[in-house]
Formats: sequence, structure tokens, C-alpha cells
Amino acid sequence: MSRFSPKISHIDSGLKSRDSSKSSSSRSRQPLAERAHLSHYRVIQRELVYVIGIPIDIANEELLNKYEYFGQYGQIKKIVVNNTTYHASSYQQKPTVSAYITFQNIEDAWECIYALENFSINGHLLKASFGTSKYCSSFLSGQKCTKPDCMYLHYMGEPKDSFNTEEIQHSDRFLDLTRPSRPNDYYNYKFADKKPTIFPPRRILTAKISPSTASNSPEQGQSHSSSNSTTASGNSATAKGNKQINNENDKKSTESASGKNSPVQNKNSFVSSLFSPTIKGTTPLKVNYSIDYSLYDQLSLSRKSIREFLDSCHKDK
Repeated sequence: MSRFSPKISHIDSGLKSRDSSKSSSSRSRQPLAERAHLSHYRVIQRELVYVIGIPIDIANEELLNKYEYFGQYGQIKKIVVNNTTYHASSYQQKPTVSAYITFQNIEDAWECIYALENFSINGHLLKASFGTSKYCSSFLSGQKCTKPDCMYLHYMGEPKDSFNTEEIQHSDRFLDLTRPSRPNDYYNYKFADKKPTIFPPRRILTAKISPSTASNSPEQGQSHSSSNSTTASGNSATAKGNKQINNENDKKSTESASGKNSPVQNKNSFVSSLFSPTIKGTTPLKVNYSIDYSLYDQLSLSRKSIREFLDSCHKDK
């Protein structure tokens, strides 16, 4: 029994050293105190599209990466199909799965969500939204991540884009931020090309969202539209102002042609009248001379006017 004791002690020492290395490693991976609360949050990523309702018949990364499916919306960095979780479906009792599509550019993810709105394939309604990501454990512990293809966050996310589990399930604001609606004039834009597709073809929107934005929020995307609408409204207001000025100028010219003078002209006329030889309180007579009508007859109030006389002559003819 004694001859085996050194081996047992050696094994025990090995186990102890292994346990101590594991404990030290686990301690080194513990989140920092100032970052510990971040492990409960998920941050919206607007280059990441989360799609549910994908039929299991096409639930394949290589297939979904083709142009006929998600490939038409832009360059894709990575596609992950979640085959471990199935979603219930009422269409012939066939289940569906979800997928995460990471695009190279943010505007491609936006237009992918726009295109898939209210789209069904094989009787299954697809629902696309912006995906969320959690923080990398290396980032939380203050260490450098050694995974070159790590898809988790390695920087502090925007507070307005951060949600805990309860907020993700019950917050209306989360739905508003992750499921943007199409622009009202979406169908006025042309298709990207005429290649045949299975998923709805992409349309090219003139107001694109820049991928260089810091927070990549829908508000920023909408601010472009609002700035365009503000510019359009400003141009409209300017056009209305110019139209109003032109109308006023036309009105002034019409008044001048009809004998109506501006206040400045009236003032000048009044000053000129002070030095005129006309007796104050009298107005010059305005009469029309006609054949067979003397001045006395024209000024006689008991006689018909010249126009009435001419009208009566015209009627007699």
C-alpha cells in the first residue's frame, strides 16, 4: 500500500494544480466591477438582420447566401441559421427556424428589412428586424479577445440601443427601433436590377443611411429623410414666398393700370394739388362730346346720357 502512496500524492498534487489553474483562470475571466451590469444587456446592431419564419427546406447558410435570397441585398459577412430552436407554424404543421444575417454595410440591412416586410414564402410569413448582440466576455473582464471571428461586442454600446431581457420582451420602444417601417413612397423607387430572385427584389433608395454614423440608430436614418423633407419644405416655403411677392407685384401693376396709385403716388398727387390753380372744393368736369349733342344737353341731368341714347339707337336698328 505504501508503494502506491507517492503516485497518489502525485495525482492529488496534479489535480490540485489543475484546479488551482482553473480557479485562477475563472477569476481572471470575471467581469470588471464597472462592466458587470453589461452582461444583462443586449445592444441593437443595425448591420445585423434577424429573420424568423424561414422554412426548414431552405434553412441552409450556403443557400441563403445566394443572390436569389439574401445575397441580392448587399455583401454579407456571415449567416448563422439557428437549427436548434424551431418555431411553431400553422401551415401544414411545418416548423420554421430563424437566421442571423450580418451585412457589410448598414444600408443593406435596412433595405433587406424593407424588402421582406409582409413577405411570405411557401405559406410562411417572414419577419425581419435588427438583431441584438451581447458583450464579449473578454471585453467585460478587461482582456483582449483572441477570437478573430468573434461577433460579440468589444465596445460600449449606446444607452438608447441597450435593452435587458424584460425590455426586449415587453418594450414598445424596442419594437419601434428594431422593426422600421417602409417609407411611404417605397414603391416609387426602382429595383436594383432585373435579375430573377426568390426573395423580394431590392429597391435603391436615394436617401441612404451612412455606415459611418456613430450610433447607427433609426433616428439618424430618419433624420436624413427629415432633413430632405425640411429642405423640401424650405424650398416650398421659398417658392410660396416668391409666388406671393410676384402676386403682390402683379397686384400693384394691375392697380396702377386701373388707376389706383400707391401711397407714395397719392402723397405726391396731394402735394401737387396744393399748387394747382384749381379752386379748392371743385372738381374738373369730365364730359364726352358727341354729334348732335351740345355741351348744355350733355350736362343736363334731365336728359338721358349719351350711352343710353346710343344704346337706344342701336336697339332701333
